[in-house]
Amino acid sequence: MLRNLGSQCQAITSPWTDCAVYSFPDASRIAASERQPLMDAMNGIIAVNWKATEPHWTAASSPFDSKYSLILVYDGSGLVAFSVYRVLQISGGLAVYRSGTEVLPAHQGRGFYGFFTSEVLKCSGAAQKGDCSVLYGWRTRNPIVWAANAKICEKVTPSLLGDAQDPALQAACVEMCSSLYPGQPLEVPGMIMRGAYGHIEHHRQTYYGTASLVDAAMSRMIPNSADALFSVGYARV
Repeated sequence: MLRNLGSQCQAITSPWTDCAVYSFPDASRIAASERQPLMDAMNGIIAVNWKATEPHWTAASSPFDSKYSLILVYDGSGLVAFSVYRVLQISGGLAVYRSGTEVLPAHQGRGFYGFFTSEVLKCSGAAQKGDCSVLYGWRTRNPIVWAANAKICEKVTPSLLGDAQDPALQAACVEMCSSLYPGQPLEVPGMIMRGAYGHIEHHRQTYYGTASLVDAAMSRMIPNSADALFSVGYARV
């Protein structure tokens, strides 16, 4: 548990009796004394879920910048899951970007990812603004993550499941990627980011249902484990 949560921390009602959930709409509000231990814990979860050759979050690439928001989940042993996200405005309107979500294996399958998704969209303010949908982006090469995010969207680009491509979403994808990762090329229309995961490699597994179809598409499009897809959809809120 964080010893000093810092200002503007918001406790969220936890659906799990053994876990506590905290939200930081402005991640820079986390107390300076807590940042390195928390970053170490976040990198530790990533190192379990991925084949990591170096830390993902560092002082030079910190999750504690004011542009980021954080949701943290703790049990009695410490951090067990987290989600990092950004809220930004682009020409297409309000956009939410999932910068990274990880859950320790012992807690996977308990609904953490869906919970994070619901909270991220709630915290974006889209529902309060009366929007029926919001631009929602993510970068991954994990078929399960891609399928889970696409499931809450009316349309997605790139379309991996045979749907027609949406020109407005393609334009939003290019704009969001340029804003979030300036200088990093995005291959259109596949929305491929080469070398995005050069320092971490996804653990492959057996996929079922929609995830198996997504895995087949990803295997064709990005056989190199360092490459990723940058995706944007209209999320239902």
